[in-house]
Amino acid sequence: MKHEKRHTIIILILLWRFFSELYILFKKPKRVTKKKYLLYAFLFACTFSYGQQFTNYSTKNGLPSNHIYKIAQDEKGFLWIATDKGLVKYNGNDMRIFTTKDGLATNDVWEVFTTPNGKLWYLSKSSKLGYIENDSVYAFESELKGEIFNPIYSSQVGNKMFLTSSNTFHVLKNEKWKLLMKYRLGDSIAANSFIDHPTISSFKTTELLDSVFVQDKNNKTIKSYGFKDVLNRIHKRGQITDSLFYWVNDKQYSILNLNTLEIHNRNFKDELALEQSKHVRINIVNSKIQISGNGFVGVLDENFHIKNTYYIPEHLKAHFALIDKTGSIWISTFTDGVYHLPIEKQNIKYCLTGEKVNSIGKVNDNIIAHVFNKGFYKFNQSKNEFSPFIDEEEYLFNATYIEELDTEFYMSKRHIKTVKNKVILDLDVQDPVYFMNDKARQLVYYNDYLFGHFSVGINKINPEKFSVENEYLQSGINELLIFNDRFLVATSSGLKEFKDEMISSIQFDNNEFNQSILSITKISDTEILLNTDGFGTYITDLKTIKQLPKSEFLIVNNAYLENNTIWLATESGVLKYTKENDTFVFQLLLDKYNGLPSNSVNNMLVYEEKLMIGTNNGVAILPKNQKHTSQLLDVYFEEALFDNQPITTRNSVFQYEDNSSVNFKISNIDYSERQKNLSYNYKLEPIHKDWTQTTINNLNFNNLQPDSYTLFIETQGFTDQVSFTIQPLWWQKFWFKVVLVLFGIFLVVLISRHFVRRSQFKKHQKIFEDKRLSELQLKALRSQMNPHFVFNSLSAIQYYIGENDFEKSELYLVKFSKLIRQFFELSKENEISLETEVSLLQNYLEIEKLRFKEKLDFTIHVDSDLDTKNTKIPTMLLQPIVENAVNHGVFNKLENGLVTLNFIDIEQHTFKVEIIDDGVGFANTNNRQSEDVKSSNVLHDRLHFLNYSEKWEIDYKTEELNPNSVDKGNKSVFIITKKQK
Repeated sequence: MKHEKRHTIIILILLWRFFSELYILFKKPKRVTKKKYLLYAFLFACTFSYGQQFTNYSTKNGLPSNHIYKIAQDEKGFLWIATDKGLVKYNGNDMRIFTTKDGLATNDVWEVFTTPNGKLWYLSKSSKLGYIENDSVYAFESELKGEIFNPIYSSQVGNKMFLTSSNTFHVLKNEKWKLLMKYRLGDSIAANSFIDHPTISSFKTTELLDSVFVQDKNNKTIKSYGFKDVLNRIHKRGQITDSLFYWVNDKQYSILNLNTLEIHNRNFKDELALEQSKHVRINIVNSKIQISGNGFVGVLDENFHIKNTYYIPEHLKAHFALIDKTGSIWISTFTDGVYHLPIEKQNIKYCLTGEKVNSIGKVNDNIIAHVFNKGFYKFNQSKNEFSPFIDEEEYLFNATYIEELDTEFYMSKRHIKTVKNKVILDLDVQDPVYFMNDKARQLVYYNDYLFGHFSVGINKINPEKFSVENEYLQSGINELLIFNDRFLVATSSGLKEFKDEMISSIQFDNNEFNQSILSITKISDTEILLNTDGFGTYITDLKTIKQLPKSEFLIVNNAYLENNTIWLATESGVLKYTKENDTFVFQLLLDKYNGLPSNSVNNMLVYEEKLMIGTNNGVAILPKNQKHTSQLLDVYFEEALFDNQPITTRNSVFQYEDNSSVNFKISNIDYSERQKNLSYNYKLEPIHKDWTQTTINNLNFNNLQPDSYTLFIETQGFTDQVSFTIQPLWWQKFWFKVVLVLFGIFLVVLISRHFVRRSQFKKHQKIFEDKRLSELQLKALRSQMNPHFVFNSLSAIQYYIGENDFEKSELYLVKFSKLIRQFFELSKENEISLETEVSLLQNYLEIEKLRFKEKLDFTIHVDSDLDTKNTKIPTMLLQPIVENAVNHGVFNKLENGLVTLNFIDIEQHTFKVEIIDDGVGFANTNNRQSEDVKSSNVLHDRLHFLNYSEKWEIDYKTEELNPNSVDKGNKSVFIITKKQK
């Protein structure tokens, strides 16, 4: 109700002013311009068009107060909002509020200036004033103790700020506000000012306030200007650049060039067609001179005329506005906070605001809008607005032009009206029972007849009498279309065709289709669009059918084709498609963020170079090729911490700590109304070589090693970086690492020398062992071929010769020579086969048996599982033990003796050898210190070196079989393993 009353009051005021100006225009044409008349006409026509354009920011959105004095934008793009309860820094996402808690002298900040060096100067009536830099508040007092500033005329020139009150001028020096000039109480001060200029020092005025005098550095007047009716109504004045000074009141403004002393006087009546405007201010904003006041904002051109003017609706009650870097407008009010108007919405016209426009389309070259419960409206191209055409308070069905009849048909719930030759006729179509139009909700011309669908089917209508000649039942019909001489019917259960006086379903080759079709749109001579209720839009040639991408599950009310471009009118806005390589590709979405009064779009069409979009809240007319202007102005590090210590340019060096963490919070300046997660790239040098993409605003790095680091971020051409250094601890420093490396080298050399020496020692040791083993083998050979054996053998041969037993002596000699030859041949080998070893032992025992004259007997048992040909044994390992068994066991026995040899298989590569005799035993043998017994010492040495060679593993032990018997007997056991490499 509040808004309705407000709109009513505004209309009455504008009507009064409009007709007053009309009277003046005709009665006194010299006193008013045509421009002003057109302005009021424009304001009246568009009064209701602004409600949907602006985004409002208030205390509900985070502002500390809805009382806004001024808005400024700094070099980076941050918006600063001065309120009576604090100063707000806004980046499009978050509001940072500065108050007395942060160092402000007062929360009532009513003026702000931004300087190129990144400072935001805040002004108010206070004893301390200053600036905000890097989110830190700096406040400074006057050099005069206790002085209260009232800087209502202050100026900002470059990076300098001049506090200017009615009679004092201050500048900041050495962290104090230094007094530059002061006027006596009673001086004419309306235009007195201090000037920061090489040749001009100040201005003076007369007591009558009708002139301004320019003073040089010697306080001499060098030029004067007549200022009648200006100075006594002054609102603001000040220096805005190093060469420009201005005065402004509610009717006019003057700008003086301090270099040329040329003055430019302008009035709002000529510039804006406004008699006056309150709260007018002139500022440098983004390197341009902007002028703003109650109801408008604009930019001054090189001749200081106002251009690019935007008129702010009166109902917003704005007193100041700012055009930001992207062209968007920010409006401040004293009661409702801040209003934002993106550049895309500034050139949109709204018509029929607040009305539900069910459809909009062309009817016989006229653009017709269907306004719910109002009727059919026709678009007036010259006035750029819709006006009533056919009043109809009932529900509207359709408007159609039948070319064959050269007649327009306008159908509603109770009527069908025709227009031909500009004559409007009302056809009698009401049902006598229900008093409703149940004859035709839409009409098509087919085979010389009109066909119109109604509640339960299709009527065949005589075009001359407009009488129904036949009806065809079919429920749920939404639209009819004649396409390539085929009569298509869009129904709630799919696409159907009227043919041969029957309605039948159309079957597609590739898909079963039975979705509810709201409308049909022809897009070529061979293809149409089927727009469905909740299933998107499909393209078909009536043979196959496929989905239009990005339209899935949308309610598509209608579609429009223009130059290979498809526009879909949906419940979620307008979707645009362009044709690329015979395929329609999605381009963009237009919705309320682009200026539509509602996302619920009922229909649309292309009008000249504009889009005309009908919604549930009126019609929006916007440029067809509207481009999205990015509102992203910067990306930056909002916070950087090393173990909770802030990283700044002054504090960027930190000591290394175990498990340390470095945290970064990334933010951006983006005033887009359609907020989304920003994607950006980052890399931490020197760790990262390539960029990493993310949408996360918080980056964490843990346990970074001592080094100098730089974190870079980048998105859409905007970059930022932060550098920091982690210093090493004493044991991480370079000198310590050098010492550690040198010590390591020394240690490596030392260890290397040790291993070299050890290797050489092992090499020499191996040579020695090999030599020793050779010697042992020779000793073994010699021990085996000891003089006793040779002597005894020769004595035995002599004995047989003496006995004339030449046969036995010859046999003995042959065996003896064969054995000696085997010994010498095998002594060259390190290992022999077990088969050879058994043969050697058998030959030896047979010779000994001959020598002992049958007193010695022996047996040799070989395990059948043993592969004697492939099983190896060290050369001449067993013979010394067998010889001991014969000579020190059986030989000392009075009775006959037995020597038994057992070769037993244990596992692969391992076997056991048992040498058993039934002689006198080890005790009697060991008491005899003969040379033959010393051969056992040689055996122990051999076994030691064989095991040490890592080629063999030989276990040897002996035992007495019968310790308590006279014939004790001996048993020697070898367990021999051949190691595999």
